[in-house]
Amino acid sequence: MKILYLLLLVFLFSCAQHTEKNYISYVNPHIGTGPATTEAAQLHPGDHVSNGQTIPAVTAPFGMTQWTPQVYDHEEKCIAPFYAGSTMLEGFRGSHWLSGSCTQDYGSFTIFPTQLESNFSFQPIQRQTMCLIKTENASPAYSAFLFPAKTIMTEITSTKRCGFFRFSWLDEKEPTIMFDVNSDEGKGYIKIDLEKQEVYGYNPAYRIYNGQDEPAGISGYFVAKFDHEIVKYGTWGDFEYEHGTTERKDQKKIGAYVTFATAGDSPVKLKVGTSFTSIDNARKNLEEEIADWDFEGTKAKMEATWNEYLGRIDVESENEAELTKFYTAMYHALQQPRLMSDVNGDYPAFSKQYEIKNTNDFDYYGDFSNWDIFRAQMPLLSLIAPQEYNDMVKSLVAKAEEGNWLPIFPMWNNYTSAMIGDHSTSILCDAAMKGFDFDLEKAYKYMRKNAYDSPEENEYIDGKGRRALSTYLQLGYIPLEDEVANAFHTNEQVSRTLEYAYDDWCVAQVANKLDKTDDYNDLISRSYNYSNVFDEDQGWVNGKYADGSFYTDFDAEANMYFITEGTPKHYTWFVPQDVDGLIDLMGGKDIFGKKLNDLIADQLYWHGNEPSHHIPFLFNYVDEWDKTQKTVKYILRTEYDLGPGGLSGNDDAGQLSAWYVFGAMGFYPVCPGSNEYQLSSPIFEQVTLNLDENYYPGGKFVLKADGATSSSVFTSVKLNGKESATKIKHEDLQKGGTLKFVK
Repeated sequence: MKILYLLLLVFLFSCAQHTEKNYISYVNPHIGTGPATTEAAQLHPGDHVSNGQTIPAVTAPFGMTQWTPQVYDHEEKCIAPFYAGSTMLEGFRGSHWLSGSCTQDYGSFTIFPTQLESNFSFQPIQRQTMCLIKTENASPAYSAFLFPAKTIMTEITSTKRCGFFRFSWLDEKEPTIMFDVNSDEGKGYIKIDLEKQEVYGYNPAYRIYNGQDEPAGISGYFVAKFDHEIVKYGTWGDFEYEHGTTERKDQKKIGAYVTFATAGDSPVKLKVGTSFTSIDNARKNLEEEIADWDFEGTKAKMEATWNEYLGRIDVESENEAELTKFYTAMYHALQQPRLMSDVNGDYPAFSKQYEIKNTNDFDYYGDFSNWDIFRAQMPLLSLIAPQEYNDMVKSLVAKAEEGNWLPIFPMWNNYTSAMIGDHSTSILCDAAMKGFDFDLEKAYKYMRKNAYDSPEENEYIDGKGRRALSTYLQLGYIPLEDEVANAFHTNEQVSRTLEYAYDDWCVAQVANKLDKTDDYNDLISRSYNYSNVFDEDQGWVNGKYADGSFYTDFDAEANMYFITEGTPKHYTWFVPQDVDGLIDLMGGKDIFGKKLNDLIADQLYWHGNEPSHHIPFLFNYVDEWDKTQKTVKYILRTEYDLGPGGLSGNDDAGQLSAWYVFGAMGFYPVCPGSNEYQLSSPIFEQVTLNLDENYYPGGKFVLKADGATSSSVFTSVKLNGKESATKIKHEDLQKGGTLKFVK
């Protein structure tokens, strides 16, 4: 036993070795799991805003369920299942946490290995156990954990919809596995099926934001199977447990345990299928994805999957720290939106109560953090995961058709008005302009409806439609008198006006593509509404009353109630559809450039939140490409780091990470829907995009930057040997070729 114990310790805590092109070895899933420790983070300290809010998930790309250690047993808003720094674990969660967010987990359950003892602790907070976690051993495909006091080792790997556990007890006396249904509402179900030798159950999801505390109409279902026979069992609920029982329903803190007889040093393997439609489909998912008990084989397949996805961008560097930041950022950007359909094509109908739809035409995805991900994360997926991206776009259209309104920020398969804007329109527009295959006429029907129509009151309260659209259409801006009720973010009238103007431009691009001339002309005119909230006396956007007068108690550097999560100096720049027009509005390139330089020099730029993300690339519009390069690379150095505190703000479903990927490669989609990328310059000497030829006929696009570092500046650029401007088109990527940066 002592020899085995030592071998396990050596195994668990041996350092991972990087091998050539083993991209997964550069991923550190623990980056972003703790309070920010980056150089820049101290400028904007705050509650969870300064946390990356990621979890060290073992998961497939866009997996249905993520598998993570758990330190909190509830599903409260803004509380992730795991935070770095805690050594006391409550188990391992099958989670639907939106990576890097401040939303909620939902439909989750927890698994905990232990021993059946006389002082049996069944509640998570009572059974917290010290765990040794070595982050060097963690990967997207595998993690291992050791409970020294109980001498239990847990290993985890996964597939798209399933998890696979291997538990080793060094003291084999009555090895036991516990299950919790993590329902904060005291709902849910769990059953030990002795005939099938399974544990299965469900955890109903509940809404927040619009429809607060109402049933979401979906549950997280699970079915667990074991490779050992169950010999003892019991359940608990309402803080009491009873040996020999097999079922619990709709009580607080319900759970179950099963105990096994083992022989020799044989570990217990557990595989668990998940679903959003039914227990039966969770079982079907498991039977399809993990048909045997080959843990190492499943792990190897998931490692190969991640290496294939990560290898779609190959970067050349001797700097392991930069490689770790880059490929960890890719890992974070490849987690959401999440797969919600089963292997048989079943998926939960959007915004309905436990209705099931079926499609074999596409995989159905959910949890679109659209206010964040329309900027860079979804454009990145259009490059490196085009098949899944295309299905995500189809999923948005399906949601619109099923709910009769295009959702703004669809979460837990429901409408929310969690954030501002109408950025499903941006995602659909960007996909349309890039030539992706989906029903554009149908998509446009709902894009146009959001842009022109307001729902009935009950639908509006439920989260459908643009907030404050009527006053926006009447005045060309949202006045301060409209407090924007029935929204998670009330007020914020100026930011809404700016974002609606961009969204109108997006709808206009699709109207033009479909030859809807009247719509195009009207919408393109509305795309200039940003100018209606620009206060020429202040030189920045400002709150405006219905009579046309501006707010007087104005401070461009303060958080104002009419601005979303920032200041007027942050939001004035959100005119991606018409930067040249904003330059003219400010008084020309010199004034625009000075304000931009001052924002950076005065350290007012805030990278930890999304509204600022395009700003560093705006120097290109005033012919200061060198400033773009210097600013972007400064941000890459100071806003990102190794370790749990390596993200300066919420990763928000991979947006912060996607910014890093684009920034490190040397280009960025300032205006999704325009098919343009503004250039900075790479931090790597060579970046090769290995693109799917079904979507990118050229196959490869290479960025070469001899002598590139995290601070280098280049003076010119050549596309396929010809002098180029400081921007490239999406069509250039589709054709393939080489972009060479010259010092």
